[in-house]
Formats: sequence, C-alpha cells, structure tokens
Amino acid sequence: MRYVVLGCLLSALVACSGKSEADKTLLDEAARYHTEATDIQEKLEPAIGQIDSVRTLLAQKTTPEAKATAQSLDSLKTAFEEWEANLVEVPGMKHEHHEHGDGDHHHHHHHNNNDTKDLPADQMRDLQREFLATIKQIQEQTQQAHERGKGL
Repeated sequence: MRYVVLGCLLSALVACSGKSEADKTLLDEAARYHTEATDIQEKLEPAIGQIDSVRTLLAQKTTPEAKATAQSLDSLKTAFEEWEANLVEVPGMKHEHHEHGDGDHHHHHHHNNNDTKDLPADQMRDLQREFLATIKQIQEQTQQAHERGKGL
C-alpha cells in the first residue's frame, strides 16, 4: 500500500513540476514541424484560392481529363480546408499572426486544442509531423493539378 501511495505522490509531483527536458525537446521539435507546416499553408493559400476560377475554366471543356482535373481540384480544396480546421497549436508555442496588405486574402486560423492539449510530448510531435506530411502532399498534388489544368 505504501508503494501505491508513493507512486501516486511521485506522479503528482512530476505532473506539477511541468515538462521534463525531454518533453521540452519533443515539443520544440513539434513546434518546428508546426511552423514549417503553417509556412507551407501560407504559400499554398493563393493556389487554393484560385481553384474555383480554374474549375470554372475546366467546366467549359468537355474532355474526361478536364472533368477529372476539376474533381481533383475540388477534393484538394476540401482536403486543405479540413487540414486547416483540424490543425492544432503546440502547447506553449508562440503563435505569429501574419499581416496581409489591403485586399489580400486572409484566413483566420483558429486552432482546436481542446482534445490535444494534454497529449504527451511524443504524440504531439508525431501529430505535428503528420500535419506537415499532409500539407506537403496537398501542396504537391495541388501544383500537379494546376499544371494539368493549364495544359488542357
């Protein structure tokens, strides 16, 4: 019984003492992934914003390739919007707000942290790594679809 109480006290002490050095290192890595992902997001937003106009041009063409490319662009736009909606902030990470000129498109990124704020540091790092991999894939596929659209 004494060991159970001691274990509980040690767990409470560790929980109250904040993050360990290993956790801080993992969260720093997670923050780097997050920053890289949001940098890609910012660069990708103009191409995503052009999807509707490209799709309109493709709709005027009757080829199967044009139809497939338009569907691909629609799917990529949806994937991008879902990615944005699911993106979470790394706990303790400073969030930068980027200024846009007059008339420039701007997304307000409200990160949903309710379900992830208590994730262990290694899982937060893995989650941010996955967000980065996903946005890179969306970026690559969007560029390819835009190139296909231009060639039609």
